Amino acid sequence: MNNGLVWFDEPSPPRATEPLSRERIVAAAMDLADEEPSGEITMRTLATRLGVRSPMALYRYVGSKDGLADLMADQVYGQLTVARGEGWRPALRSLGTSGWAAVRRHPWFARLAFSRPPLGPNALAAYDAALAELDPLDLPAATRMGFVNTVLGHVFGSGLALLEERTMRAGAGITSDEDLAASAAPYLERITTSGRYPHFSRWATDASRFDPQPQTFEAILDWLLDGLATLLAR
Repeated sequence: MNNGLVWFDEPSPPRATEPLSRERIVAAAMDLADEEPSGEITMRTLATRLGVRSPMALYRYVGSKDGLADLMADQVYGQLTVARGEGWRPALRSLGTSGWAAVRRHPWFARLAFSRPPLGPNALAAYDAALAELDPLDLPAATRMGFVNTVLGHVFGSGLALLEERTMRAGAGITSDEDLAASAAPYLERITTSGRYPHFSRWATDASRFDPQPQTFEAILDWLLDGLATLLAR
């Protein structure tokens, strides 16, 4: 693979007797990653899922495990949408909300978005569409990309937190928010009794502390967009 990037090469057409294709491998890998709390998969497990005796048979189609990760991530980038012709703010808001929906479906995507370059066709199309809606603002190149990455940083940071929490819950056998609260309750009670953190304890014992929910993804996204609007006003 040239430069370690899967985008430089197309796999040879499969032989008539070979049940594999790049598309089938990527779809199976995504299904496996969705099933795993951590989103981590191995090529051996993937080969077993596909009914292939050796993982080496997969490399003919994806080049390497990094190549597979690039292909998986780009499939999810294809789920991001950008509102067109409505102005920069609706464009970036739609990028953020569709990205958040994508990472909730595929939490592992957030980790790949941080660890692999967004150079696939779907990723480039999403960036290109967002940048197109920023063009009328006549901003410097760094600022235009900064606007896009502010929104995507919120998407991927929130997605990574979701992935880590899912992994933690699976490891601890926690299946609900109620189980999580119950597991932490004895320690929180000890903290409150100690009197060492009075302001935190006051918050933790306030029955209305989550009413309304203070930090939804959408609320923080709007705060970020408000901040970008303030920058434009200056």
